[in-house]
Amino acid sequence: MINNGNNTIKFGTDGWRAVIAEGFTMHNVRRVAQAACDVIRKTSKSRLILIGYDRRFSSQLFAEMAARVASGNGFKVEFSAAPIGSPTLALNVKERKAAMGFMITASHNPPHFNGFKLKGPHGGSADETLTTSIEDRLDMGDIRFGEVPTTKKDFSIAHVAFLKKQAHNIRLSHLSGPVIFDAMHGPGGDLFAKVVPKNGSVIILHNEIDPLFGGVNPEPIEVNLSDLKKNVIQKKAAVGIAVDGDADRIGLIDEKGRFLPPHTVMPLLLLHLIENKKLRGKVIQTVSMGYLPERIARHHNLPFEEVAVGFKHISQKMMREKVLLGGEESGGFGVGLWFPERDGVLCALLILELMSLTKKSLSELVTDLEKRFGASTFKRVDFALSHPVDKNAWTENIKTHLMNGWTGLPIKEVRLIDGVKIIQQDEAWVLMRPSGTEPLVRTYAEGPKIDIVNHLLKEADRLVHLPPPRPPAEAKSLKRRGRKVKIRASR
Repeated sequence: MINNGNNTIKFGTDGWRAVIAEGFTMHNVRRVAQAACDVIRKTSKSRLILIGYDRRFSSQLFAEMAARVASGNGFKVEFSAAPIGSPTLALNVKERKAAMGFMITASHNPPHFNGFKLKGPHGGSADETLTTSIEDRLDMGDIRFGEVPTTKKDFSIAHVAFLKKQAHNIRLSHLSGPVIFDAMHGPGGDLFAKVVPKNGSVIILHNEIDPLFGGVNPEPIEVNLSDLKKNVIQKKAAVGIAVDGDADRIGLIDEKGRFLPPHTVMPLLLLHLIENKKLRGKVIQTVSMGYLPERIARHHNLPFEEVAVGFKHISQKMMREKVLLGGEESGGFGVGLWFPERDGVLCALLILELMSLTKKSLSELVTDLEKRFGASTFKRVDFALSHPVDKNAWTENIKTHLMNGWTGLPIKEVRLIDGVKIIQQDEAWVLMRPSGTEPLVRTYAEGPKIDIVNHLLKEADRLVHLPPPRPPAEAKSLKRRGRKVKIRASR
C-alpha cells in the first residue's frame, strides 16, 4: 500500500510505503516502530527484533531510528552491518526465532519512495491481523527511545549457507555462455556474487549504490530490462537474470534476448523442483497467475490452490500446509518446503541449476514446457475509470452482465477470489481487479496466442465500462448455452 498523506499509515500487500519527506518521515517511522513494539510485546515471548535496510536514500538512517525505538522498548536489537534484501532478513528472523523483523525498503517502487516491511517470526510477511493491530495501536502511547545499536550483524552469512544448500548442482561450465546478473542497484548482486560457483563466467550489472537507480525503477519487468537484454545479446550470454530493489522478485531474459513472463518462469521452477529435485507438495499461486502451474500440478497429482493477490496470502498457507512452490504475477516465487517467503536470488540459482542439469538453453526449456503443457501468452492492461469503485458492488455488476452475454468461448468457471476471473473452456482466461485506492481496473489475460489474449482484453474492456444494470440482479450461478457455470468465491 502506497500512502502519500503526511500521517496516514496503512499496510498493504507487503508493508507500508510513502514518498520520502512527505509521508515517509522519521516521525512516522517512530510511530510505526512504537506501535509494532506495543503489539509484539503482547503476542510474542521473544524479545529479539532484527532490523535491515536496503540501498535507498536514507534507508540506514530510517532503520537506525526504528532500532532506537525497539531498544527503548526493552527489545534486544540486532542491526544489519550492510544493506540487504528482504529475504535475507526474513530468513534470519525465522532461524533466530526473533519476535519480528523490521525491513526498511520500498522494494520495486520509484526512488522517491521508501517503506517499512514487517517480517513475522515464521519468516514471511506479517499477516493482516498483525498489521491491523499495529495500525490500531498508532499514537496510543508515548514513543520510547534507546541508543543506536553499536553492534552490527552480518545477516548474509546464514542466507549464503541456505542458498548453497538448496541449489548445489550448478555447473556454469555446462552453459553456452556467461551469466549476466542485473542487481538493479539493489543488494541482490552482492549476495549472488557470494553464492554463485566460480566455475564459469558471471557478469554483474548495476551493482553500485545509486539512490536514483540509474533512472530506472528497480522492478524486474520487461520495460526496465532493456540494458540487460542488450548485454545478453552483445556478450552472447546463456541467460540474463534481474532481481528487484530488495531482491525478492526475479526477471529472466533468455539467450535470444527475450523476456520470460512470470507465467513462464513459475512453471519452469515447478518442473525443476518436481522432476529434478524430486520434491512434492501443494502448488499455490495468486489469482493473477496462469494455467501452466495448474496443469503441471494436475499432471503430477499435486494439490493446487489460487489465493488473493499478495504473497502474504501464500506465506500464510506455507505456515500451515506442505507447500512446494508459491508464486505471484509480479515475479515473486518461494519454495514453501524450505522457507515461507519470496527469494529472487534463490530462484535465480534454481534456474541455473535447471540449465546445468539439463544442459539446455532457456529457450529450449520453454519449448519443451509448451510442448508438454501448452503455449502461454500473457498480457496486462489497466483500464481507467471515472472514479474508484466498491469492489463487492462492482463484482456483482460484472456477474450480472456475464449472464447477459459473453462473446468469447463458452465459460468453464468464474473465480471470485480477488476480482472476477473468467476461465473459458479452452482454459484461456481474463482477470479484472478493481483497485481499492485508484480509479482503475487491473486486467490480466492469458491464452495460447496473442489474438486470443487481445480478444479477452477487449471483452474485459467492454464489461468494465458497462453501466450498472437496472434493476440489479443477484447471480448465484451463470448460465451459458444451457449449462451452469461454476462460481468459486473467495476463500
